[in-house]
Amino acid sequence: MEQRDLWDGFYRANGRAWRGNSRIPDPLEGRGDALDLGCGNGKTVSTLLDLGYSVTGVDFSETAVDMCRENFGDSAAFVACDILDLPFPDGSFDYVTAVHVLEHIGDPDMGRAASEILRVLRPGGYAFVRSFTPSDMRSGTRSGEGIRYVHRNPDGIVRFFTGFSTEYARRVDEPTRFGTIRSRAECLFRKPSE
Repeated sequence: MEQRDLWDGFYRANGRAWRGNSRIPDPLEGRGDALDLGCGNGKTVSTLLDLGYSVTGVDFSETAVDMCRENFGDSAAFVACDILDLPFPDGSFDYVTAVHVLEHIGDPDMGRAASEILRVLRPGGYAFVRSFTPSDMRSGTRSGEGIRYVHRNPDGIVRFFTGFSTEYARRVDEPTRFGTIRSRAECLFRKPSE
């Protein structure tokens, strides 16, 4: 089964899989146009709107995009597309977020994903990436569900983002109430000003 079909099925079964807002940096103080890659059910879109950005969310799951259109109405734009081939002109956005989406992209396509992010960002724009690390409590335990996961440490993400300056790349570990650790890489990149 294709990844897109698995995700469509996931969203049909779990429409509100993630609740609340995402905690993300706000490098432009809510000013500008933001693109949320892999918008899912809109958790990060909601945060970007609350911060003041004009927001476009994209996902390759038509089901996710339809749910976002229904839930957000005209407050944000939503497009069904592949993040490896974004349908936007060069320099369309000031801020691009990729929260728990690049962990579903294999290494052979990561350079292309980073290249598309660089292309659609305006000079001086920012990209924020959050992804689970190999130290996360779920690393290695997701076999059988079919959805691809590639757990990377921060340096494993930075190596694909050539052409950007790295504002920071860090690992964030949070203990859970069950005695396990949620571990994620968080990277903030900036496209050089021309």
